[in-house]
Amino acid sequence: MINGTEYAFEDVKISFLGRSLRGFVSFSYGANKAYTNIHGRGNVPIKRGRGKKNAEPARLTILQSEFEAIQAAMPAGTDVTDLAPFNCVVAYAPLGGQMVTDIVPYAQVTRYAKGMTTDDGNMTIDLEMITDIPLLNQ
Repeated sequence: MINGTEYAFEDVKISFLGRSLRGFVSFSYGANKAYTNIHGRGNVPIKRGRGKKNAEPARLTILQSEFEAIQAAMPAGTDVTDLAPFNCVVAYAPLGGQMVTDIVPYAQVTRYAKGMTTDDGNMTIDLEMITDIPLLNQ
């Protein structure tokens, strides 16, 4: 083996609303920061300005069974978009490597989408969340 083992999907654990998710198939989160070029004399930038930093929308795709388990714990007449903000914890622990834990704070589901096609053997649910800036390596 050259230079150890890289982090893999099998090494990821996600805690969501106090439960460890087994039925997730994809996830993403991140941040962005605005930078702008500042022009002065001439036609090329002479400085760079810094702007706001913001969180990217977090996305989580889960199996229908996972979605239904979350939904079953909620009051009647509500869905995941009614949840109060919560922290989502993502831990990466490769075999023989160092564990890394990220916290995606104040996540709140803004959208969910259910759907299937004729070739699907299972249903997945896409969740989109507004969050605060992720806290990396906690």
